[in-house]
Amino acid sequence: MLRLLLQELRFRINGIIGWGLGLSFFPVVYIGMYPSFAEQMAIFEDLMDLAIYQAMGISMAGFEGFIASTVTNLVPVILCIYAVINGTGTLAGEEDDGRLELIVSLPIPRWQIVAVKTVALGIALFIILAIVGAGAAITMEMITISVETRVTSLDVFLSLLAAWPLAMAVGMISLFLGAFSPNRRIASTIATVVVLVSYLGSNLSGMISSLEKIEKLFLFHYYESTAQALELGQQTDNMIALLVISLVAFGLALAFFQRRNITVGAWPWQRGVISK
Repeated sequence: MLRLLLQELRFRINGIIGWGLGLSFFPVVYIGMYPSFAEQMAIFEDLMDLAIYQAMGISMAGFEGFIASTVTNLVPVILCIYAVINGTGTLAGEEDDGRLELIVSLPIPRWQIVAVKTVALGIALFIILAIVGAGAAITMEMITISVETRVTSLDVFLSLLAAWPLAMAVGMISLFLGAFSPNRRIASTIATVVVLVSYLGSNLSGMISSLEKIEKLFLFHYYESTAQALELGQQTDNMIALLVISLVAFGLALAFFQRRNITVGAWPWQRGVISK
């Protein structure tokens, strides 16, 4: 089991480094360039009243609002793309590539295969966020002399790490869809729709009263990308909710992978018929 975990991490090492360094440029650029146009921020604040920016959860009210909107708001969204790619590619993608049949032929229970891949995905997401958070914290230290703010570099680092439960929930839902759907293309499409609807729905629920009743159905509802969250941290109950969602999705992935007919490429309700 340990050897399989190490092998899974080796498969992901290039992606971890690439996504970690690539995403790091995002906070480095936005945090680093703030001092150069801080005085012009009042112009942008008037534009933030537009519905399109509110739907994206963007606010430019001060340095804290700027960082929350551009870094802690958008980095998790981009990381969710990685979670979808890896989550759906772990089972459904390996089946499409012909590798999964070889893996399940090993003397390892299927639940251990899913568990190992889950741990590997969780480690990968955490390392990527740690790399991005470190880059953001270092940049923050470099500009603290020219910017007055209550936010510290540690606050920025921890705020980005706090996106891990959200990314993990997306990854586990994607893993479940990979075990449930007949192929990776369908699983990826559904997972991408879940991310987009969750992100836009969470932001729009604060603008449209009819959406307030279902706001808890959106994953991004449980992750606050606000100036207050940047200073005080995420709410514990929201983090617990995301972890519970991850566990439920993990359980569903186990259940459907246990009864999956490898290489058949059918929905769960079709597989029983095809296997006869």
